[in-house]
Amino acid sequence: MQSMEKPLSLVLAAGSLGDSLLLLPSLRFLEDRSQVTLAGTASYLSLGPELFGVHQMIPLDPLLQKLLAEGPLDSSTLGFLSGFKDLFIFFKERDGKLEAKLSALKNLHLHFPPKDFKDFLLESRWAAEYWMESAAGEALPPDSPYRRAKLNIGDDLRKKGLERLNELGLSSPLVIHPGSGSPDKNAPLSFFRTAAERAGLESQKQVLVLWGEAEEKNIQEIQKTFAGLENTKVASRPYPLRELAGLFSRSAAYLGNDSGITQLASACGLRTFAVFNTTDSRIWGPQANSIVLSMLKGNLY
Repeated sequence: MQSMEKPLSLVLAAGSLGDSLLLLPSLRFLEDRSQVTLAGTASYLSLGPELFGVHQMIPLDPLLQKLLAEGPLDSSTLGFLSGFKDLFIFFKERDGKLEAKLSALKNLHLHFPPKDFKDFLLESRWAAEYWMESAAGEALPPDSPYRRAKLNIGDDLRKKGLERLNELGLSSPLVIHPGSGSPDKNAPLSFFRTAAERAGLESQKQVLVLWGEAEEKNIQEIQKTFAGLENTKVASRPYPLRELAGLFSRSAAYLGNDSGITQLASACGLRTFAVFNTTDSRIWGPQANSIVLSMLKGNLY
């Protein structure tokens, strides 16, 4: 007896790196039940379909431009949409014009989040649950394996991660990322230096300090902060997201602020210590393999 082919689903997803990784449980849920095409922003495309575990990815912006253009949808767009049974729109704000156009397509079943995101935030629940309830049509139980979904890191990326660490002269290091997209979220650099010192002295652990575009203007300060620490190296450049995923798969642990890179470390299965300064960890915290550290007025609790 031949198995039935999975129905086709289209997901429209926007947002930053952190947003994209909070959508991972929902994508894994949907892919188990259908063949998912994800139309996403740069953070999704940078990591790619195999890491998210979906069938394929396409850029979101060109599709949105066609969907929101004045007048009826053109034949190529109609033809593309006709192959899908379900369309999931994972935006934080609903777009009435977009919904009206898509609702006119009678063979396409539309799915939206059950409430406005601003109302969901008042409940102080994990942001991933907002998308999961839209994907599943109901809340998933606390013990659902989808809540612990991880990126699919293949052997090739793991091999490249090992090669990168070998080039740096490091083996299974503690990875520290002392920045984020917002300075208000960041713990003091002195906090991260102390963590690196303790890792070296108490655990004989090597340390790799990462930085990205958001920290580029402060790179000299970062280098000065960690200068002189034995077994601690500051990366010479920012790494692409896929390269980071491979590197994380070969590391021992991670320490960072509330950031997309912290979410990435957790989604790679790396033991993650996440410092939350001005944001609510109950909403924006990484996945279950993490320990949240709360900062108040520069002190760690």
